[in-house]
Amino acid sequence: MSSGRIGLHLREERGIARRQWPLTRGVPLPKGALKTLEDLWIEDADGLSIPGQFRLLSRWPDSSVKWVLADFQADLEAGGEAEYALCYEDAGQRSDIAVPPDRILELREGEDAIEVCTGAVRFEVSRRRFGLIERVVLGRRDGELFIAEEEVTPADAGAEAWVRIREGASRGGTERTIYGMGGDCLASIADDEYSAEVEEAGPLRVVIACRGRCEAFAPMHHYKGYRPFHITTRIYAYAGHSFLRVLHTVVMACNARETEVEEIGVRVAASLDPSTQYQVASRRPRAGTLSPGQSLLLAQRSDNHFHLYQRQDGQRKVLAEGERTEGWLVLNDERVGVGVGFRYMAEEYPKALGTAANGQGIDVYLWQDPQGERLSLRRYDEDVAWHEGEGVYADGTGTAKTSEFFTSFFRAGEQDEQVELLRGALSAPHVALEPGHLAACEVTGGFAPEGRFPRSDRMMTGFVDWLRRNIELGHWYGFFDWGDVLVAWEESENDWRFRGRWGWCNSEWDPRHGVWIQYLRTGARALFELGEAMTRHSTDVDTCHYHPFRPYMVGGCYRHSIDHFGDEPCASHTFIDNWVDYYYLSGDARTLEVVQEAGEFFLRYTWSEDPRFSFSLRSIANVLRGLLYAYELTGAERFMRRAEEVYEVIARGQNDDGSWHKRFQVSTADKLPDQGPYAMASEGTTLAVELGTADSFTDEEYRVAHQGYGTLSPRTFVVPVSDQKGYQTHYLMVGLELFHRMTGRRDVAEVYRRAVDWFCGNDFNADFSIGQHYYGIICRHLAYAWRLSGDERYLQIGRAVLARLMQLQDQSDDPRRRGAVGQSPMGVSLLFFGVPYLLAALAEAGMDEPEP
Repeated sequence: MSSGRIGLHLREERGIARRQWPLTRGVPLPKGALKTLEDLWIEDADGLSIPGQFRLLSRWPDSSVKWVLADFQADLEAGGEAEYALCYEDAGQRSDIAVPPDRILELREGEDAIEVCTGAVRFEVSRRRFGLIERVVLGRRDGELFIAEEEVTPADAGAEAWVRIREGASRGGTERTIYGMGGDCLASIADDEYSAEVEEAGPLRVVIACRGRCEAFAPMHHYKGYRPFHITTRIYAYAGHSFLRVLHTVVMACNARETEVEEIGVRVAASLDPSTQYQVASRRPRAGTLSPGQSLLLAQRSDNHFHLYQRQDGQRKVLAEGERTEGWLVLNDERVGVGVGFRYMAEEYPKALGTAANGQGIDVYLWQDPQGERLSLRRYDEDVAWHEGEGVYADGTGTAKTSEFFTSFFRAGEQDEQVELLRGALSAPHVALEPGHLAACEVTGGFAPEGRFPRSDRMMTGFVDWLRRNIELGHWYGFFDWGDVLVAWEESENDWRFRGRWGWCNSEWDPRHGVWIQYLRTGARALFELGEAMTRHSTDVDTCHYHPFRPYMVGGCYRHSIDHFGDEPCASHTFIDNWVDYYYLSGDARTLEVVQEAGEFFLRYTWSEDPRFSFSLRSIANVLRGLLYAYELTGAERFMRRAEEVYEVIARGQNDDGSWHKRFQVSTADKLPDQGPYAMASEGTTLAVELGTADSFTDEEYRVAHQGYGTLSPRTFVVPVSDQKGYQTHYLMVGLELFHRMTGRRDVAEVYRRAVDWFCGNDFNADFSIGQHYYGIICRHLAYAWRLSGDERYLQIGRAVLARLMQLQDQSDDPRRRGAVGQSPMGVSLLFFGVPYLLAALAEAGMDEPEP
């Protein structure tokens, strides 16, 4: 077995000293380097072994460890940096590293509750009903014995999760709708669908997942059982610490046409005196005392405006206001206290923190607008703009949102320390891996780290900076919006388009993956945070997680529209590369959960060899890639078996010249289906027309949809074969490469190489390849064809494409344009799919990047 030391570079940027601070990072290992996690350990900055916790994330095809999740605790000075390392070698050459007795994390699983003791606090999570965190007791270690000292939260203290809804409206006069009763939907009522389980356990970290439903509270009548929201609450506890991390996910399982949300909340319960002291984030930290009947509300209504309110007797007054609050609130009496810190409070507005009545704790409002604005889950319009490319109707049924906060428990007199703790938790030290190691492990297929090719680096840095800048300039923030970007730039308006089919990028060609690749190349913390926000948006908001009427949608991602959920979930827009990136780096359980949903969605994809119906190349291409990822992350053989079946059909659909038609058939001699109406807006609507269950274009729809195609015969347009080939094959090539990497099959390599030759005009025609570059993703195919063949002509064409991309980059002074390679965020992913991988091949072949 080999041995090695993988550097973990830590940086503290909040100006807060850290002692034994819990940190988590996914780390890749070289193929064949490690067979078992027992041969891993962590070393600190002095080279001394320290306690670590490890979880397998995936394996290489030879069964060696590919990715591992490492938990450890580190010391850092305020604003300081430190070097730690993940080490692997023969376990017999080192002694076991035990957790010190005063930091032992204990876990007891009972029939009624799960009990966790971190050494600083002991708490329970009920297995009978939702109570979030109960029986919270502060204490200390005496050897291995925990000495209880102060109770903060008794059992049944009133912790709750809720969604308050409105199912009716009055529009004045006699115009009124009432779909249902509305009111509070409470997690504590639906105890028959509640569960709590330990999702991860070890000496340094425990993760508990609570799953349930929010049921409408109906004190009379016959409405029991109405449960329009599903919730999953994950609670993270750390050895030696009294603070907890909470990720609370709400799935909108309601009828979106009939339901608006007034408030989403979770109560962190405590038992404090009615007269309490507080500290709260404002323009500057503010402290004071609340009398009985008084309460506070810290509300971030927009990304750049918050209010701090004091409420009493139904009245409220403004104590302070400003742009962005740090998002924390601490309460205490003469005995104990509780605090909450809200991550992304401004970016995911409107959010709020409030004091519960009579010292009962802190209410964490995941959605709460002080002016009463409600969250609508309706589609922007009942009609679809088919002439603009919209497809099957969808709305907010099944979309989700995860919010993150930290809560801490403490003794009286520790308020100031708790404020610093919460501020520190909201901006934990960053753990970066050496880009060279990531490249050597072929993360995302491999890439060239930043530094070897300066002109290409400037191009890529400029493109990602353009993306980040437009988020800031456009204030692309909000409960559903944060993590998404607008997709279509309209030259005639000199602005982003926000109507009809075009609006949010949603699941269009995955700009999130491009951000992750640039993070891997650079280790820049800001890119990690951007990638995390964009991926969380993708897994939650852009994905259907529940649908009682159309269960086939579950696990698929919605197509781009004005809404994040306005067009059908379909395989052609379900890109999970970025999910895999984030899962590998964070081990996030929610992400893995959604990958599994998508895996089941891809398993349901089917086809017919009846020539009346057509394959969508980009749909089946994404199915292949998605199934392979689902297999890699879960090890479930059913995903690989189905991927092999999908590949066989794809290989049969390849034309003699190496190309594919974007709508193809394997049962006909020319690999084309019977010619039906062209340009149905999406795969679903094309199928509806092919089935005869939807009308084809009207003359007007047809005319508008095909502007620019010249003279057309209404609704009988036949697509030229030349227009059937090209960009959708790029979807396929990434999956074929992944399939070959995982299996090593020669037939897959041959299918792949023939396709690349088509992209080269079948005679190494650089001009033809430049015309097919599609924001640069072709660079990846050219580089992999070189790896398969050793023919440097592929790399020479890649250099020509790269030179063209540099020419295309905007170098103007317009901040909304500067740095873009094509005025589209889709290009971020497509360029990063291709260029960094080509650069790695150029470096290996001893070739330079092209001159400007």
